[in-house]
Amino acid sequence: MNELRSAAPARDGTALAITTLVQGVGARQGDLFAPAGGGGYLDERNRSDLSKKDLEFAKIRELDDMGLSRLWLRVAKTIGYDNFLQLWRLLDTAAEQRELRLSDNQSMIEVQLRRFSSFRRYQRNRFIETLAATGLPADQIRLEVKTQLGENLTRNHIVRLARGARMRR
Repeated sequence: MNELRSAAPARDGTALAITTLVQGVGARQGDLFAPAGGGGYLDERNRSDLSKKDLEFAKIRELDDMGLSRLWLRVAKTIGYDNFLQLWRLLDTAAEQRELRLSDNQSMIEVQLRRFSSFRRYQRNRFIETLAATGLPADQIRLEVKTQLGENLTRNHIVRLARGARMRR
């Protein structure tokens, strides 16, 4: 695609000097001559003159034009067009290898992904285990979890999570 754009600002038409009031439009204007200096080509810009942001927007717009869902458009905007294409290729390859399911019509990839909250919970639990392994008591760990992660856990919950680590009661 070779998209061209004008770098010059749009004109409002006041630069044209028309001395008589013209009746009609187009060919119905009578014997009015075209203004001098009219016509010609726009001051054109090619794709290499566009900013990276403009190019990224145009690429994302292509994904929208082809009918990608709003969620996947948001993913593409968040991680960038090129990273999105890599992710898409990876998912497509996994589907071809039957690691992911293809839909009944074979044109869609069905992706199952755990909730982000499960990742946060996993990280919290590793944090608690690490603190317990250093010998911190359950009440101190509870305070650290509240301070660092903003979560209120019971002492018993912390003790259960840290069973594998040595913990003073």
